[in-house]
Amino acid sequence: MTRKPFVSLFVLAACGPIATTPDGGGGHTHADVTQLTFKAKVGTQDFACGQTYSLGTPATQYRPRDLRLYVHDVVLTTEEGVDVPFTLTDDGTFQRGGIALLDFENKAGDCSAGTEATHTVLKGLAEGGHYEKLSFTVGVPFAQNHQDAAAAAAPLNSTAMFWNWNGGYKFAKIDGLTTGLPNGHNLHLGSTGCMAGPTPNSVASCTNANRPRVTLPFNPELGKAVVLDLARLFEGSNLDTNTAMTAPGCMSGATDPECAPLFQKFGLPFGTQAAGTQTFFSVE
Repeated sequence: MTRKPFVSLFVLAACGPIATTPDGGGGHTHADVTQLTFKAKVGTQDFACGQTYSLGTPATQYRPRDLRLYVHDVVLTTEEGVDVPFTLTDDGTFQRGGIALLDFENKAGDCSAGTEATHTVLKGLAEGGHYEKLSFTVGVPFAQNHQDAAAAAAPLNSTAMFWNWNGGYKFAKIDGLTTGLPNGHNLHLGSTGCMAGPTPNSVASCTNANRPRVTLPFNPELGKAVVLDLARLFEGSNLDTNTAMTAPGCMSGATDPECAPLFQKFGLPFGTQAAGTQTFFSVE
């Protein structure tokens, strides 16, 4: 297959040293991809702790308390359909063993239970190429999901991102305060229906893995970012009400009606609701 000539804009915010392999027919060389930028937004506004946003249906006043999520299995796909792993660099804090914690809260405002340090750029390496897709999985792999967070190495040492041995980690933690739920509306995505294994503190399997696989059109040479949009996530959700005898918001309970529209935005099935196309993540 003959590649079309490519004119580089050279806004290589996500690229590193120039690769040595030229693009066939155009003489263009592709830079190695060394970082991938993520941004949190609320519609057209940037996400920030200490701010108040109009969110949900009907709209309510929402004050953020937390916004963190784990990702792994990051892959770039060429125009020929070849998957090239983006190998994450171990940094001892937010990235280790192919797992990264994206952290958008900075302990300001109502995010006081969080951490001052943030992590919004994945560091790693994929060799230069003509890429057209980016994929990643939200969550922690099963093999690392059921352990003692207090004894784990970073970034899996965050007890704020952990439920228990059986449930494992909170793959995404998106918390806020609303007018109708002043004590908190919480979105905690994680595995449910987990069955104990044959040895103490082990898990054999989980009925609902709840690890969404996200695939986006993406050319790293254009310097664009992956965006998490809370306005899209909470569209169709009433953040001021909560079904009696259920967790405040959605903590991945298999019968919690507040989870249905949120799982849909993640592209996950829920109850009799089939998995659709995720709308929480985009590129811009």
